[in-house]
Amino acid sequence: MIEFCVRNPVKVAVTMIGVVLFGCIALWQIPIQLTPEVKKPTISVSVVWPGASPYEVEHEIVQSLEEQLKDIKGMTKMTSWSHYSQGSVTMEFPVGTDITLAMLELNSRINQLREFPDDAFEPIISTANLSDRPVCWYVLSPRVPSDAELRDFVRRHPHLDAVCQPLLDAHKWDLRLYRINQLSGEYPEIGDLVEIADIRKTRRFIDEHVKSRFDRVRGVADTFLMGGQAEEMQVIVDPERLAARGLTIDDLRTALRSRNKDTSGGEIWDGKRRYVVRTLGQFSAPTQIERTIIATQDDVTTYVGDVAKVRLGYRRATDSYRRGGSELIGLGVLPETGSNVLEIVDELRAVSTELNEGLLAQRGMKLTEVWSDADYIDSSVGLVKQNIVIGGILTVLVLLAFLRSARSTIVIAIAVPTSIVGTFLILRLLGRSLNVVSLAGLAFAVGMIVDNSVVVLENIYRKFQRGATPREAAIQGTREVWGAVLASTLTTLAVFVPVLFTQEEAGQLFRDIALAISAAVGLSLIVSITLIPTASARLLASGQDSDRSASNTVVDRAAKGFVCWVANTNQWLLASTLRRLTIVTVFVSGALFVCWCLFPDVEYLPDGNKARVMCKLHPPPGYNVDKTEAISRRLFEKFLPYWEVDPSSPEAQQLDLPALSDLLVRAQPHEVMVQVQTEDPAKIRQWIPVLQSLSAEIPDMRGSAFQLSLFPGSSRKIDIELTGPDVDSVLRLAQQVQQRIETAIPDSRTSAVPGLWNANPELHVLPHWDRVAELGINATELGYIVDALTDGAFVADYATEGEKIDLRIIGDGSDASYLQDLGNRTVVTRDASLVTLSSLAEFKISSGPPSIRHIERRRAITIEVRPPDGVSLGRALEVVQRDVIDVMKAEGALPVGLQVSLGGTADRLSESWQAMRFNLLLALVITYLLMAGLFESWVYPLVIILTVPLAAAGGVACLWLANWWTDQPLDIITMLGFVILIGTAVNNAILIVHHSIGHLSAGKLSSKEAVVESVRSRIRPIFMTTGTTVLGLFPLVVMPGAGSELYRGLGCVVLGGLVVSTMLTLFLVPSFFSLVMDARQAMSRKSLLADPPIPVGNHLSPREQESSVANLSVRESNLS
Repeated sequence: MIEFCVRNPVKVAVTMIGVVLFGCIALWQIPIQLTPEVKKPTISVSVVWPGASPYEVEHEIVQSLEEQLKDIKGMTKMTSWSHYSQGSVTMEFPVGTDITLAMLELNSRINQLREFPDDAFEPIISTANLSDRPVCWYVLSPRVPSDAELRDFVRRHPHLDAVCQPLLDAHKWDLRLYRINQLSGEYPEIGDLVEIADIRKTRRFIDEHVKSRFDRVRGVADTFLMGGQAEEMQVIVDPERLAARGLTIDDLRTALRSRNKDTSGGEIWDGKRRYVVRTLGQFSAPTQIERTIIATQDDVTTYVGDVAKVRLGYRRATDSYRRGGSELIGLGVLPETGSNVLEIVDELRAVSTELNEGLLAQRGMKLTEVWSDADYIDSSVGLVKQNIVIGGILTVLVLLAFLRSARSTIVIAIAVPTSIVGTFLILRLLGRSLNVVSLAGLAFAVGMIVDNSVVVLENIYRKFQRGATPREAAIQGTREVWGAVLASTLTTLAVFVPVLFTQEEAGQLFRDIALAISAAVGLSLIVSITLIPTASARLLASGQDSDRSASNTVVDRAAKGFVCWVANTNQWLLASTLRRLTIVTVFVSGALFVCWCLFPDVEYLPDGNKARVMCKLHPPPGYNVDKTEAISRRLFEKFLPYWEVDPSSPEAQQLDLPALSDLLVRAQPHEVMVQVQTEDPAKIRQWIPVLQSLSAEIPDMRGSAFQLSLFPGSSRKIDIELTGPDVDSVLRLAQQVQQRIETAIPDSRTSAVPGLWNANPELHVLPHWDRVAELGINATELGYIVDALTDGAFVADYATEGEKIDLRIIGDGSDASYLQDLGNRTVVTRDASLVTLSSLAEFKISSGPPSIRHIERRRAITIEVRPPDGVSLGRALEVVQRDVIDVMKAEGALPVGLQVSLGGTADRLSESWQAMRFNLLLALVITYLLMAGLFESWVYPLVIILTVPLAAAGGVACLWLANWWTDQPLDIITMLGFVILIGTAVNNAILIVHHSIGHLSAGKLSSKEAVVESVRSRIRPIFMTTGTTVLGLFPLVVMPGAGSELYRGLGCVVLGGLVVSTMLTLFLVPSFFSLVMDARQAMSRKSLLADPPIPVGNHLSPREQESSVANLSVRESNLS
């Protein structure tokens, strides 16, 4: 193949151009994401049951689902939630599970279930993934007047000039909207600047015209809404009028349901025509509902309008979405698995522009993007691309400094863009995405890519200097070292084999960087034996490379002085067995001691440096939306001075905290969520203690604040899962565990999911069954009556403008005394007698859980622990296990039937840490076996493997130094650096050992002389290849920016390990190699076997000599 390439340069050029061309096309088509996809097969089943309490949902919905699905094949964990009006069951499966087969089995199981309650909706089955998180957020708001419109308004209302000045000074649209709303009460004219007074009433319009458009965008899985109120057709019944006519609520419901139907009537043929017959009865207007007949008694017809009012109304709000002080409607967009986030965001922006210029503009509304992953992805990917370019330039400069030939440098530098662009094609063919992690792998590979080309080019040049023609030199020089290049490449890539087969979350994250490095280095192998000899034949044919400049005497003298010092030091060390033993013992034991002393605490995954912090506050049980919304307004007013100031203004510099570019508050009955954003990501963490202190300012409020993580579901927290047979015992245990954790880890932030209160207010209706049976009322009818007179009872669907909304019967009492008046409400029995509800049932105020959680079908509470900044996740996990869980077990504080286990991030950290330790060991074994086969010896690889502790010590030391200027923990991604070191740090030792064997095979030098000469002649290629690799990844370590925390630690480990191992290998390998050779020689002398004596200087068997000459030219370049 080599000769074919040299003789057909056009074909080689066309092939390489094709690789680059299709690589560029692949780069354009490949999905671009922030992080690799972490696939954890999960299936969830959810059922909506309007108006049902958590207890009812648990007993009627969730337990039935759990019983039916408990033995699904392959399921590893089952969890469930029972909320008000909704229940869900989630099943987790091992990575690699065929989710389609699991879905088929699950569907079959659900179809075998008995029917759910009549008013419960059909089960919804969906697959979930850790990547199911919003990639962008939009808000729908009233259209805010522009500066020109405001100035025109001031010209028409000159007396409002001073009043409107704050509106003109507003530096962002939401601040202007907030100030308009504030002034509109006192100045109605200003309120007229906004066409829509209450954007919350437009939820159905948004759902129909905005959400549906977003859902049609390619790559969008779903769009969900926050805030607003759903429309419904309300039949507001007057119980007194209903009772006066001897009618019941059930009569009203029956009349409405039977009337609200369209019925097919078959066909009628009339001559040539065929008519489809339909009986139309479905409601299309409120007047039709009012004219619906309930009953006719004594020639008196009672219509719905006689006993009720019909109107188009809005359901009670279930949440409040407040951005910038104004209540708006938010839209979150979820991506499909494997989609291109940047393309999704671009298409969404195009759709929002189209809507803003058309439909929304007509209604005085505007859709605004407030945040998206695209901005962070652009910054992160741009930073890595910049680092790749800088690293490539530094690599080329290193080549130029060593080769001192512009043409030779250009030939070798061709390998960099060809290999990198070709890697995009391989990633596309493998179905991978382009993300920060895979790009970081390419940046790491920049310096490695040129190594093979250097070996080939220098051997070709040596052949040419010895008199071969350019074509012969290219063919023979490449053919002589291609086996060595292949072996060197396999040594580098072998360490990634365990990573590629790791199924845990960390393995899925590593897979992209492993594939990127493997593809780039593998392509560099192909380039080195095809393109490099072809280009070299043309280069040498044009004349001897005269570009090699005269030596710089100062540089050369310094380099030669260093080489002489290394050689003399090695000669001094090798002169004494004690010195050799001392240097080996000190280096290896010192490396192990450094690793033991400086080894940092373990984290799971980096949180990232997103400029957003979230705080979740949990109020006491029983709070309604009005109360939590009042809390949200109070919080907004507290942070208003930091939000309304321009972050770039001098006033912002006078604040005690960084100015806020965004402020979002969302209120729900069980939670108040606050989210803040700053312009500078480096300052956002200053807001964490401020938000954390909010729980202390509001009575009985608990909560925690944290920076948004790059990896959803993998934030920096420990989940302690407590399970038991009943909720009361689990609650008591959870309270004890939480108290012990707060004592064991001071300043930690803890929260319980669900909360530690089993006191959600409930009004229990206890029927007098004898009385109810006597009047002919069953339990279902009584429950429907109570439902209608309180929150409203669902009747049927109502069609309006092509959409369906709820038709509901609602009681007319809604004042503050309604709870006390409920028992006095009169209802009509089947015998037309009037009775009060209090005569049919007893009303008792009680309490119950706001939600119920199951883990493996047992009642469960999860304590979430977020360690303080000074405590790593690994250390916190150790404290929780040792000082809390183990102590409670030893004290007998865990009652029989209750269990405590660690889950979530803590569980994944343990799994990943065990997997990484196994991968490190396996990588060592694979490297050793590969070298044993390469050297045809079990001894020489031991000399080489001994350099791994040196590299590990260098990596740990560099990581320790990095923590002096930035926070760089040892997370799972950083651990991959030690795996990479095994494949790269040994290459220098391989070079020295192989060259020493070559000298010994020639029989001219003793073992000590051979190894000293090998070090002397190999220093230049060693420093050249190490320099290109180190400088190639140097920008990744020192360049801060978006996403840099993902790969900075990994870069520190590889950089420090290579630098330290390169320097110490020059002394460790000669000492240990000579000791091994002396030991072999001594063993040969004492051997009782009658073998011929080994010639002086020849310590290898004929088979070893042949193998060494033919196959063991590993990473050799003749630069001396």
